[in-house]
Amino acid sequence: MTDWAEIHESVVRQFRVAWEEPEPHAWDGFLDDSVRFVQPLVRDGVGPALWWEEFARIQALLPDLRVEVLRWAGAGENVFVHIRFSATAGGRPLTWEAVDLLKLSPEGRLLFRESFFDPVLPATALLRRPRTWLRWWRSGVGPFTSRRRFLPPVSVS
Repeated sequence: MTDWAEIHESVVRQFRVAWEEPEPHAWDGFLDDSVRFVQPLVRDGVGPALWWEEFARIQALLPDLRVEVLRWAGAGENVFVHIRFSATAGGRPLTWEAVDLLKLSPEGRLLFRESFFDPVLPATALLRRPRTWLRWWRSGVGPFTSRRRFLPPVSVS
């Protein structure tokens, strides 16, 4: 029988640690090869390589981005994690909250992540800070992802 409570605690601990020193591969310890992502402001898709590239873009825009786990709850294969993002943009603090739905395998691998937050909040803050515009454009993060074909590829080793 699967001990979901133990799996939940382990995954949330890994999730929290990965956000303490975030880099594209910080989540590799619990990402399944077929993990699917649904997330505002970055591409949805499948596989760790997608996460590595999208996180590298996020980090290019907000290099000091961190996440604080505020609370979480789990039931069976599902874990809901209430988080607070914080970063500096245009020399000023930027914060917003989200809830991530994580679907897990019985082995504690992440099969699916959907992040729920209103993308208008961080996007509006960035629009009001002209010092961020060039970095934002170059990162490829945001509503105009079609422009990526004009951007150099993100290298993630």
